[in-house]
Amino acid sequence: CNVPLQILLLAVILITLECSVFYRCCQSESCNKTYRSFISIVLALLGVAFSGYSCIIFTLGLIQGPFCNSSGGWDYIFKDTAGGYLTDYPAWSRCTEPANIVEWNIILLSVLIALSALQLIICFLKVAAELKRTLCGTYSVFVQ
Repeated sequence: CNVPLQILLLAVILITLECSVFYRCCQSESCNKTYRSFISIVLALLGVAFSGYSCIIFTLGLIQGPFCNSSGGWDYIFKDTAGGYLTDYPAWSRCTEPANIVEWNIILLSVLIALSALQLIICFLKVAAELKRTLCGTYSVFVQ
């Protein structure tokens, strides 16, 4: 499965849950709000998991370095440097093909890490807000 598509699907569902027109799960408005809040918490927790996973994978990709052609053939030539290649600019010339692949890899994965971290923060804040609203706010799961 593609994690960015999962995050997009979760975002659409969460936005839909925030709309005022929503299928009533039971007779009372309080039950409906509690149900929506519970679903929002579960989906936001899934968002935390998906974006956390993405952040880890992109970080590991950045540490491993790009797949490129060098004098020894196509390989991950920086995989044993534990990310040390990131500041070793002269070593970047070891990748002969594709052109500028090291720079491209660093920029792309850095942007993806930043976006995944932002998604992680947003989903975590959504969980915290829904828990606060449910447990301390305008409606409660325990009082019906």
